[in-house]
Amino acid sequence: MLRDSEMLVAAAQKLKDYEIKSTPQRQVILAYLMKSKTHPSIETIYKYLKKNDFNVSLATVYNTLQLFEQKKLVIEVAVDKTGHMRYDYFDNPHYHMICVNCGKIEDVFDDAYRQFEKTAALDTGYKVFGSQYEVLGLCPACQRKEDKISNPN
Repeated sequence: MLRDSEMLVAAAQKLKDYEIKSTPQRQVILAYLMKSKTHPSIETIYKYLKKNDFNVSLATVYNTLQLFEQKKLVIEVAVDKTGHMRYDYFDNPHYHMICVNCGKIEDVFDDAYRQFEKTAALDTGYKVFGSQYEVLGLCPACQRKEDKISNPN
């Protein structure tokens, strides 16, 4: 997945767009986040990269994610059940549906996202630098499990 030269080129271009110095480690970490649909933790990213023979330290992953977050290229999403913060590539703003039972996170892309920011800015006079929305609930799988427990027949 990450040895795909097109993905690494895309990651390098994003780093340039966000005025972040491009290094091989930053490119591969960003490429991983761009491809990921799972909102990984620092540990998940690190383990994947090590397993796939990328020379990167846990500290490098941590520091890179902090830099990406400062530049608004990624966001911290939520703490999972193990206490680890999860991260999301945020080039295309969206909100998150988070299951309060299993911790699953899904991206929801909706034009209303930007409109909500504009309305909030107009109503309050704030200058908006960014936003992050989370909707909490039970995912379909957890709803089915809950239904089986309450209706065993």
